[in-house]
Amino acid sequence: MKLPSARQLQYFLAVADHLSFSKAAESCHVTQSTLSNGLNELEDMLGKKLFARDTRKVALTPAGDELIVPARSILEQLTNLVHLSRRHRAPLSSHLVLGIIPTIAPYLLPVLLPRQQQDYPDLDLQLREDLSGRQLEYLEKGQVDAVLMAFPYDAPQTDQLILWSEPFYLACSEKFTGRKKSLKISDLQQETILLLEDGHCLRDHVISACSLSRKSGESSGGIGRNLGATSLQTLIQMVQHGYGATLLPHMAINTTFLPKGIKAIPFSAPKPSRQIGLVWRKNDPRAEEFRLLGRFIKKACSPLIS
Repeated sequence: MKLPSARQLQYFLAVADHLSFSKAAESCHVTQSTLSNGLNELEDMLGKKLFARDTRKVALTPAGDELIVPARSILEQLTNLVHLSRRHRAPLSSHLVLGIIPTIAPYLLPVLLPRQQQDYPDLDLQLREDLSGRQLEYLEKGQVDAVLMAFPYDAPQTDQLILWSEPFYLACSEKFTGRKKSLKISDLQQETILLLEDGHCLRDHVISACSLSRKSGESSGGIGRNLGATSLQTLIQMVQHGYGATLLPHMAINTTFLPKGIKAIPFSAPKPSRQIGLVWRKNDPRAEEFRLLGRFIKKACSPLIS
C-alpha cells in the first residue's frame, strides 16, 4: 500500500490554511503546478477529493475537513522525530522560529539580538512578529516553534515559562502640573486613557488591571479612548500632542523610546502589571532547549527589567 508523503501532507495543510493554491505554493516555496500535482497524487491515493475548487474559490470537502487533524498530528510527530534525533547537538544551535508580539519586539530585540549573536552564534533564529492570537495559531500549525508574549492570556495546549513580571506606568504630558510621584489605580478616574485597538493583549491587560469597561474603556469618571492605534509608539505620539494619557509597560519607558515632554509615573501597590513569558507546544521534545532560551532572554534583557 502506497502511503502519503510528508510533503503531500504539507501541501494539503497549506491549501487548507490559506484556501488558495497560489498562497499555499508560496508558503511551501514551490511552484503552483508542483503543489497541484502533489495534491492530485494524494487525492488519487486516498480515492477522495479533498478540495472543491473552481475559478473563484477553494473549499474543503467533508473528506478534506476530516483529514486536517490527523494530517497535522502526523506532521507534528515527524517533526518531533527530527528534533529528537538532534537532541545531542549543542543547545540553541539549529533553526528556530520565534514568534514575538508587537508590544515586546521593538523594546527587547535591540538588546536581545546582539547578545544572541554573541552567546549563541550557531542559532539560526527567525523572527515572526504578530498579535498573540495569531501567534498561537501559528504555534498550533507548526509555523513558529515558540512565542515570546505577555500574560495573562489563554494559551491551551501549550507549556509556559513565565520569565518576569512587568509593572505599568502612566505616561502623560509634562505640561500637566501637580502630579504625584506615584499614583493609585483610582487616580485614573480623572484621566483620559488612550488604548490600543482591539486584538492587542496589552489593551486587555490595561483594561483588566485598571478596572476599565471592556466595551467602552470607561472607568468611574475617566474615559479610555480607542483611537485605532496599532503600536505603543503611536499612543506615545498621541499623548505628546495632548490627546490624553496611556499606560506603558516598564520596557517602554526608557528615554530612548519616550520623547521630550512625556513623563512616566509609577503606581503604588497594588501595581498594575503584566507577565512576560515563553510558550511552546505541549510534548515538544525541545522543551529543555526552550527553557534554556527563556533563561537566556531573561538574562540578556535584565537591564530592561530592573
